[in-house]
Amino acid sequence: SSFRCEALIVSTGTEYRKLGVPGEKEFTGRGVSFCSTCDGAFFQDRKIVVVGGGDSALTEALFLTKFVNELTIIHRREALRATKIYQERAMANPKIKFVWNSVIQEIKGDSVVRSVVVKNVKTGETKELETDGAFLFIGLVPRTQFLKGLVQMDDAGYVITNANCETSVKGIFAAGDCRKQLLRQITTAVGDGATAAFAVEKYLEEKD
Repeated sequence: SSFRCEALIVSTGTEYRKLGVPGEKEFTGRGVSFCSTCDGAFFQDRKIVVVGGGDSALTEALFLTKFVNELTIIHRREALRATKIYQERAMANPKIKFVWNSVIQEIKGDSVVRSVVVKNVKTGETKELETDGAFLFIGLVPRTQFLKGLVQMDDAGYVITNANCETSVKGIFAAGDCRKQLLRQITTAVGDGATAAFAVEKYLEEKD
């Protein structure tokens, strides 16, 4: 369908970055998760893996230790990117182990996740780790692919706007998590929505 309009507010948000490996899609909701507060309690006294090395991965991993018996952080590099205080807390937690220089190649299971195949990116060696779940915290991707070549975006695909939520194209505005900004929370998205709506009203008045 096609729709004609005199102004447009893009508020398509973000989605969790995926690994893109076999088993990820099939086991999402059956052991693969992107949210510790949503699913952590389902893994009481279980063994899980967490993928990532940034602040979100470590804060989520530390939260998950309230439920699980054992947690292995799998990180593609040999050092974490997270803030020092989170690194210190994770290193000091007896429930947390680390697998360095490694990526998940496949997630395996039957009705639920049973194991992950992990490859060492330096040696090429692969091994299979038994696990009850895989929590993936490798970042967010803005849902802005359809805007490529139309409005100005940064390298990650976030829409660049001014303080009034105006993009590089007159009549197109952006609000919420798809917009390039320092903080992405419900409060900032709601504020963006109000700003963009007011800016659109002003734009249409001036246009008329």
